Amino acid sequence: MNWKSDLQLADLDACTRLEITCRVCALVRYEEAGTLLGRAEFRYAYLDEVERHLKCARRGCRGDVRLALIHDDKTEGFVGGMA
Repeated sequence: MNWKSDLQLADLDACTRLEITCRVCALVRYEEAGTLLGRAEFRYAYLDEVERHLKCARRGCRGDVRLALIHDDKTEGFVGGMA
């Protein structure tokens, strides 16, 4: 289990920005959690499910993407630590 499988999209504030990076062409785009929550299929989805269903926005690419949280204008791929 990781932070993406523990956190639902609905748990985030609507203004929380997510960085969406294509694993194929490296296109980076940003979307707010509220925008994604407007889509019916993401209403009760965990972040790992959102990551699996999103595709690259570049025309013709449609590659898989990677999600990262944006906090205070910093990208965070891992939230947590070892005890």
